[in-house]
Amino acid sequence: MNTTRKDIDIRAMQLEQGPLLEVKNLQVDFTTDSKKAVHAVRDASFCVYPGQWVAIVGESGSGKSTSAMAVLGLLPGTGHVTGGSIKLKGKEISSLKPKEIAALRGTAMGLVPQDPMSNLNPVWRIGEQVKEALIANGVDVDHEKRSSLAEALAGDSVQVKSNEDETFLGSKELPDLIEVAKKALKEVGLDEHNDAEKFNEAIDYYKKEWVPGSETRWRVADDLIKYGVNDDKAWEIAKKYVVGASVEDRIAGLLDEAGLPDAATRARQFPHEFSGGMRQRALIAIGLACRPDLLIADEPTSALDVTVQKRILDHLHTLTDSLGTSVLFITHDLGLAASRAQHVVVMYKGRVVESGPSLEVLQHPQHPYTKRLVAAAPSLASQRIISVKEHGGNADNLLEHHVVGEQTLEKSEHIITVDHLTREFKLPRKKELFKAVDDVSFSIKRGTTLAIVGESGSGKSTVANMVLRLLKPTSGTVTYEGKNISDLKGADLLDFRRHVQPVFQNPYGSLDPMYSIYRSIEEPLRIHKIGDKKSRKNRVVELLDMVRMPASVMTRFPNELSGGQRQRIAIARAMALDPDVIVCDEAVSALDVLVQDQVLHLLNDLQAERGLSYLFITHDLAVVRQIADEVVVMQHGKLVEHATTDEVFDHPQMEYTRDLLDAIPGGNLELGLD
Repeated sequence: MNTTRKDIDIRAMQLEQGPLLEVKNLQVDFTTDSKKAVHAVRDASFCVYPGQWVAIVGESGSGKSTSAMAVLGLLPGTGHVTGGSIKLKGKEISSLKPKEIAALRGTAMGLVPQDPMSNLNPVWRIGEQVKEALIANGVDVDHEKRSSLAEALAGDSVQVKSNEDETFLGSKELPDLIEVAKKALKEVGLDEHNDAEKFNEAIDYYKKEWVPGSETRWRVADDLIKYGVNDDKAWEIAKKYVVGASVEDRIAGLLDEAGLPDAATRARQFPHEFSGGMRQRALIAIGLACRPDLLIADEPTSALDVTVQKRILDHLHTLTDSLGTSVLFITHDLGLAASRAQHVVVMYKGRVVESGPSLEVLQHPQHPYTKRLVAAAPSLASQRIISVKEHGGNADNLLEHHVVGEQTLEKSEHIITVDHLTREFKLPRKKELFKAVDDVSFSIKRGTTLAIVGESGSGKSTVANMVLRLLKPTSGTVTYEGKNISDLKGADLLDFRRHVQPVFQNPYGSLDPMYSIYRSIEEPLRIHKIGDKKSRKNRVVELLDMVRMPASVMTRFPNELSGGQRQRIAIARAMALDPDVIVCDEAVSALDVLVQDQVLHLLNDLQAERGLSYLFITHDLAVVRQIADEVVVMQHGKLVEHATTDEVFDHPQMEYTRDLLDAIPGGNLELGLD
């Protein structure tokens, strides 16, 4: 982000206007079960000016999200503001009553939360959830809907002038809604002549349920679907007979504004029918629905592919600029923060340890923690992790080791070979099969890392599942040590399972919450009948030490550990059977950058010590550069590029690969580290 004359002028204007949000010496405490106070935020101060993007950066537990929730008056559990000041447009809001601050949410302050699946109601259509945001902020959608429905059915002869004016319900000039229902049913071949019982049942239902002010187009379509009309036809009829619904138009407009294509159709769909990026756009539409002055975006794209992340943040920038909305952007990635925000606030253990213009903080970090963040951010990484460096090797040894590594790479045998792999799936209501993986071939050399990169839906995880033999290929083969894994049975299959182990994206989901850490790591040893109880316990202690975890965690449970600690436990379990190959499926994508950096170094050290081979699945090319020897790029199920990591980064051949590289946040920023 280069500073221009325009930026300087905008900054001067912002300073003249004064801050939109001013947080001074904020303190937030949480009370434990034993009535002790945990100081989550201590003396934090920062400002957001009109039209400005300010990023708060820090690892999990640093207090960044807690500070944002304190501004919104949405502190969870026992959290409460114990000191300091929060001013919005010069007015103190930290001491407001719950009803008073609730009135500010939506209109003065909006929120785009982190996890769209947790923050969208799975049984409500997207349009209804946007409408709920409008209703919660005082928009009288029922009146708008009654007016538009009356005008659509009665023409200009009926005018609805206020909430109370519902004379159109009894107007002789208004076509009876039941007549509309009859027309709609007859259009799909259902009338009193060919199926009187079913027809009358439908009409009775409409008499009871279908009244102005309670229906929208998608509800009408739903009713028609109940009586045998297919989805597309039902929607076509609903649009034909219920026209000019201004609330629906407004909802569709908000979704379209947030970047959702075919917004009117999308409004009728449920969250599970959306991709991750589409769900995030829906949350942006909800957050900006009532045109707040300040939008708080709490890790809004951390779970998304880098290309989707770039598109969404580009669009959010354009949208907030046009609306004049200020943004408080919460993230753990300093590279992302520096590439998006004009001003960066760095938090550590509840305190603001550094703040200033983005490039100044990035290029001249002052605090040791900020320097660690800059060094760890994968978006700013420029080279592969070399494990010898971690063990104190000098520069000559590093160079020597790297050359030997390259020579070994050429001579290594292939431990895994994927040959013309294809996987098809049958989709509901579709005749044609969907090709998730289409004729993919590659090999993994022993002791090296091959990364498969691509957006969601590219087929990379499907390939990983076939390599693990969790899915069978439609055609093609996966061979391990020269054996086709599809032919393995009995003891041979068990032996394969022992030597090829997975580490999945979500360690909390892959660790049984009812199992202690000891039992989780010991389980594979017991299943494969390795050792007695005493030797297995010793092995668990050894494995915990291997992943830099103390033996004391054996008695704890997954919910008592952080995300990074849980992922270390998942790696320890994968290492329990001394495998040759580990398949890491987005193994670090859910972790903070510092924790991610630690896990990547751990994986690299284990590879150097034990000669492991990794198949590393990720959507993030920045991580790939730190860990991989070779890269396979996938798009729409096909392999589109395959080369060494340096070749892919320095001389990408395909436009898609260049797009992935361009999407790396902060990838072209200069670092201020020696």
